[in-house]
Amino acid sequence: MKKLLPLLIVFLTACKDDAPSEKRVSKANVPEQEMLQRSFVNRIDSLIPLAITFTRQGGYNTDVAFIADLSLHSGLPRMAVVDLARDTIIHQGMIAHGAGGKYWSKTARFSNTPNSLCSSPGKYRIGMKYNGRFGKAYKLHGLDKSNSKAFDRFIVLHAYECVPDTILYPDYLCNSEGCPMVSHKFLDTLSSYIDKTKLPVLLWIVGDSGTE
Repeated sequence: MKKLLPLLIVFLTACKDDAPSEKRVSKANVPEQEMLQRSFVNRIDSLIPLAITFTRQGGYNTDVAFIADLSLHSGLPRMAVVDLARDTIIHQGMIAHGAGGKYWSKTARFSNTPNSLCSSPGKYRIGMKYNGRFGKAYKLHGLDKSNSKAFDRFIVLHAYECVPDTILYPDYLCNSEGCPMVSHKFLDTLSSYIDKTKLPVLLWIVGDSGTE
């Protein structure tokens, strides 16, 4: 299935198919952008202590975790690599959300229902790496009631061409079909942490409430 942004930015979505992108040139409201980015950092900071507790008690990697806030404007970086030992963000990247079967959605749609094409908030155990139709990808195992069907829904962590490494704000990012979808470069960054540890890495996706 393909979804098109009803703007001058044309991004084909995914989890499917290739598409070139054409970005509308526009000027962001810089103070507003800075405010949104500060709110993202503040939210991630508030979740780090909970992530530390969870990883220590659950047998996860206690050095690093990934936290994404899909309530933030999709044209801004809203996924963070967190250094749990130092209690700080060390990398940020763009991440696409699911449109929930709509033509296109500027805000994330949440559901745990199969074939909903929605994102699912909650904690995930990042599982096996494999090479699929999107290239390198990682299986995801939902750990909460809100994302318990993620594995059966084929929700995976993967990259796609329509996700850039540059800020799009005030424009919006392409949509996924429910997968946490990042750029190829950012996936390489995530892989550098996932692949070198024997313990599973935590991925935590939050929505409007900042919780699962």
